[in-house]
Amino acid sequence: MIVATAASAQKGLNVDNIFDGRYRDNKGAVETIIRGEAIRKYDLSTYHSLTLADMPDAADYIESLIRKDEADALTREVNYRDGKLYYGFYRLKNRNGLRRYLFYLNQHLNKGNKIMVIYLDGNATTEYVKKMLK
Repeated sequence: MIVATAASAQKGLNVDNIFDGRYRDNKGAVETIIRGEAIRKYDLSTYHSLTLADMPDAADYIESLIRKDEADALTREVNYRDGKLYYGFYRLKNRNGLRRYLFYLNQHLNKGNKIMVIYLDGNATTEYVKKMLK
């Protein structure tokens, strides 16, 4: 029940496709969903992340989804390396009165081994969310 509720938070986004469970059985995948009291103190309603270790082949697919969602973002901060999206932080359109954020990091482009996608929603300000993600 919690997974279904949390998954619906990013409904309507292209990146929702990576939160469909396709990576759950992979050894290097970690999916985290936090809702309710545990994150209310941060002025958030949903925290949903997916981290993929040692899966560089997933980057092109995930980047394509992120770039589609980027087109409708209210604000964006991005960094590219060799023509590939290395970092993206997006303030998305509100949904159900909540601010929505999307964060992407592809460490494979910087001698790392992880891809990270985080979706957040709540009443937290952009500045506060950026501070939390650092």
